Amino acid sequence: MSAWTREAIEALGPTTDVPTTAAIFNVDKDTVYGQIRRDEWTATRVLRLGRKIRIPTLDLIALLYGAAPAAPSPCQHHALAQVTGQQSQSQCGCTPAVSGVVHQLRGA
Repeated sequence: MSAWTREAIEALGPTTDVPTTAAIFNVDKDTVYGQIRRDEWTATRVLRLGRKIRIPTLDLIALLYGAAPAAPSPCQHHALAQVTGQQSQSQCGCTPAVSGVVHQLRGA
């Protein structure tokens, strides 16, 4: 599609401008501006910051190269560690993703 590599797009930072986006897609910048103005641009999200228009680079990367695989968590605890007998979070030092208050059931 273009000479833009995944690494080159990632190096742009979190967002990029419309002329750079147009260069990545190898189209004229006025084409992209026109589609954004007419609400026809569906390739990526469009961030309007005052008069500036920014395009998230992660959207461009996901569209052109597919989404990046999620980074594995350092701890791979089962949701029910007490049932499976795996090491608890308190022993390895990690914190559970979801925490809450446990209340005793009524009548118990």
